[in-house]
Amino acid sequence: MKTIIQLDFDGTVTIEDVSFLLLDKFASGNWRRYLDAYNSARMSLGAFSKKVFGMIKADKKTLTDFVLTSDRVKVRPGFKEFLDYCKETDYKVIIVSNGLTFYIEAILKKLGVDGLDIHAAENIFSSDGMRVQYLGPDGKELETGFKEAYTDMLCQKGYQVIYIGDGNSDIYSSRKATYVCATANLLQYCREENLKCFPFNDFHDVIKALDNIK
Repeated sequence: MKTIIQLDFDGTVTIEDVSFLLLDKFASGNWRRYLDAYNSARMSLGAFSKKVFGMIKADKKTLTDFVLTSDRVKVRPGFKEFLDYCKETDYKVIIVSNGLTFYIEAILKKLGVDGLDIHAAENIFSSDGMRVQYLGPDGKELETGFKEAYTDMLCQKGYQVIYIGDGNSDIYSSRKATYVCATANLLQYCREENLKCFPFNDFHDVIKALDNIK
């Protein structure tokens, strides 16, 4: 069976959530008042993202410069070694993230990483407020279940999915994956649901987990 790794980005590849850092810095209103509604599933991913990212009116260069120069945007140790390991073992890696494509691409480029498939929010920068949308595997806009839609697609194509993530939006995909590497809130959820997973603090831990899977 073919193996593929579905990888979250914010809080997984990066230590902090980059989109939250952008919102804290550039949002014109109190975006966090919508966060509880989103985290408790009273607000869909699409509705939440359109509302809060619509508060950002800065241009792409300003936002990208912030991402690339902020000392709070840090990549989890061992990430490049993990990618090298996956290349050597012929594990395809795709990033599926609720974050924004532009900063994921910028961070990876700064690291010298290219060639990864990235599925995240597409956005248009505007002085009236950023506009975002999430497109599923079929190219249609999704309001919810974005990561899960890609997991379903991969499973339907016959892949053995190894899921790597950190948050509450990762639990749905984790339930469907063959193996899970989890940290932070996702690790807690997996333990509460008795869902077998490999805990990790950095990507060196992930490499060890993958060695155990082989």
